[in-house]
Amino acid sequence: MSLPLVLDPKELATLLADIQTEGNTLAQAHLCLVDLRSEEAYAAGHLPGAVHGDAALLNRVESPMGGLMPDPEQVNTFLADIGANLGDQIIAYDGGRETPAARLMWVLDAYGYEVGSWLNGGFANWQAQALPVTQAVPSVDKGQLSLSLIGDNVISAEALMGELDSPQLSILDVRSAAEFNGTDVRSAIGGHVPGACHMEWSEMLDEQGRLLDDDALQSALDARQIKPEDTVIVYCQTHQRSAVTYVALRHLGYEDVRALDGAWSNWGNRTDTPKA
Repeated sequence: MSLPLVLDPKELATLLADIQTEGNTLAQAHLCLVDLRSEEAYAAGHLPGAVHGDAALLNRVESPMGGLMPDPEQVNTFLADIGANLGDQIIAYDGGRETPAARLMWVLDAYGYEVGSWLNGGFANWQAQALPVTQAVPSVDKGQLSLSLIGDNVISAEALMGELDSPQLSILDVRSAAEFNGTDVRSAIGGHVPGACHMEWSEMLDEQGRLLDDDALQSALDARQIKPEDTVIVYCQTHQRSAVTYVALRHLGYEDVRALDGAWSNWGNRTDTPKA
């Protein structure tokens, strides 16, 4: 089964209803539906067939750096816990206007498993469309999917320093304007990566937390001269907010999108990186 990277709730609801009508489980249909909200939110109500996933396993911390690419043990523990098997379409959602589900899409891509879908608008959009919610917790066997890091959608600070003058490189800082201009300092040093343009991550979302339509998204990127043929580097403070930007760019067909590993918590805490 092949589903789009950005999945509409009604499309997913139709798919889940069809699977139920056929008398199959999600596992039999090779779907793995994962809820990345808190355990309390999951217990209060979730999508039918969804399992709870621990979003903390999608991050690695080496203080003062956060949001680093998780190691294989973390990722494979996460996949086993949600019952993922080779060939499964992994569909992820969070609360809406949140970041964990997009973060999972980035991690899966980094580990060479590009069979993921992000629920547009998350649980809030699902609820807004009065779609089914349950408190029933499905029985899930440990998953057997085991992945190895490829990492072609991540860039180190050292590699980025060597590419700052490349005409084929576009850098997109999606933090707040105050973080970008250095008045809101969340690392040892404030500011931004030289040459980066600014577009706050939430500008890509509507009030319901859904991605704007493709034309509006592309127009905003065109205004910042972020071209589809470029290598686009995205970052925020710990690559949570910029994970949503990553999904939006990949959805639009940008092929070479990479996250700065550790984001500004890496760049801004180093003395050898240039700042603007």
